[in-house]
Amino acid sequence: MRKYTGYDRDPGAVTPGLQKLIDYCVLLTGNGLWNNGAYGARPMRGKTAPSVHGTGRAVDLSWRKMPAKKGGKSKGFGDYANACEFIDFLIDNSELLLLEMVIDYHPGPHGRAWRCDRMAWQTYDRPTVQGAPGGDWFHIEISPRLANSPQAYDQAFKAILGT
Repeated sequence: MRKYTGYDRDPGAVTPGLQKLIDYCVLLTGNGLWNNGAYGARPMRGKTAPSVHGTGRAVDLSWRKMPAKKGGKSKGFGDYANACEFIDFLIDNSELLLLEMVIDYHPGPHGRAWRCDRMAWQTYDRPTVQGAPGGDWFHIEISPRLANSPQAYDQAFKAILGT
């Protein structure tokens, strides 16, 4: 188990490591998961504490089915089970990827979250995250240790995929 970092500092943009992780998630799911929002200096929804999105180390990946725009490709699995399979793959490899938190806004009664300091999912039995239940995205946070290292994600996925 590792210590959870949470908010630490604002670099002013998405970190290169997070961008590389986003790129791999989109590529490996064939656009089944897509970037629904990464960097944003703001408070957590419904709170006054700063969001980890403001660290450049958090992204919301949506599985919502979106039709293709003119000349583009459609995106999103449109299927929660398919999205969960990939999220499980990420969590199974969380030590290599240095994931710190994954929030799943879809399941009732109030969503669930996985964290590196407990290495398990916790299902919320009271309103804890806004957007749950029924949200069509996962909030993913990475460690500051890999935030500025896209090369580390290349190496991690090379090891995971055996390429």
